Amino acid sequence: MFEWIQITVIRAVTGALLPLYDFLTDATARYYWFYCLTGLLLAAYAYRRHNEAVDFTTTLLDKRVWLSQSAMNDYLIVVITPVLRATVLSALVLHWNTVSTAVAGALHSLGVSGDATDGTAVALGGALTLMLFVVDDFLRWYAHYTFHRIPELWEFHKVHHSAEVLNFATSERHHPVEVVLTGALLAMGLGVVNGIFIALFGDQLTATTVAGANIFLVAFNVFGGVLRHSPFWVSFGPRVEKWLISPAMHHIHHSNKVEHFDKNLGGALAVWDRMAGTLHIPRGREIEGFGIGDETSDFRSLGVIFGRPFVAAARLFRARFSPADNAGKPSSHAPQSVGA
Repeated sequence: MFEWIQITVIRAVTGALLPLYDFLTDATARYYWFYCLTGLLLAAYAYRRHNEAVDFTTTLLDKRVWLSQSAMNDYLIVVITPVLRATVLSALVLHWNTVSTAVAGALHSLGVSGDATDGTAVALGGALTLMLFVVDDFLRWYAHYTFHRIPELWEFHKVHHSAEVLNFATSERHHPVEVVLTGALLAMGLGVVNGIFIALFGDQLTATTVAGANIFLVAFNVFGGVLRHSPFWVSFGPRVEKWLISPAMHHIHHSNKVEHFDKNLGGALAVWDRMAGTLHIPRGREIEGFGIGDETSDFRSLGVIFGRPFVAAARLFRARFSPADNAGKPSSHAPQSVGA
């Protein structure tokens, strides 16, 4: 018993320190220090070039962005989530390498086997890198789409959209249920891709990475990816935004205007939204604020953030079998409108 408590405490402490470790060393983290730095430089350049009504320094030093109750909840969630993942949720976390090994083993048992030659290894490594990036981006979009589309799942995703201001930590403002389900989907998809490549070409192929992160993802984050959750409105222009999600487009996604609901669900690539009819390319600064309407203020409490989604989702699920139950009607964000 004592040993179990000791292991749990160690895991909890490790989880609590993980955000700092990720910020300093992990290029796969969306708030990695280098991305924050390049993002701020890009925002400063964009604000100066376009003569924004509110200058860069004023926006950067806005206390509402960094010290509001919404922001404080973001910082707490950044710490609480890895603690939960390392302790009570550890059994639910699926790792992509487990899936990769299983897929490669299954294909080998069917007689699929091969090894890349020295002449093709580089090209195949590039193909693997690109495939992993595209599959990861699509699955993130699909998971996001699903959390908007299904009312029970929307109750958990509300946590992310309840942010009243956007800062770098808002990128991790997700309910643990969403973290686990999205993580499992990504692990399955990336594991399958890796497993197929291992079976076909051998295990010597590696994706091209920088500090452990896919080089395409690094490029996206260096050129403003981190600004998607920030107070800075930075647009790439309509020609680019047909293909890539800009910070301004993600601001539209968080907008509290009804016409912006369920738009721009993509991570890096805009093609998935274009195909689904959920793409919205902004024409100037269209937003007035962030949130989910009247419910937004309720989510200033951590108790509501972590607890209410379970109650609300259960109520909606029960209502599926009781059509006359008015309590089962979708919320004002209308996730059923996605793709319409």
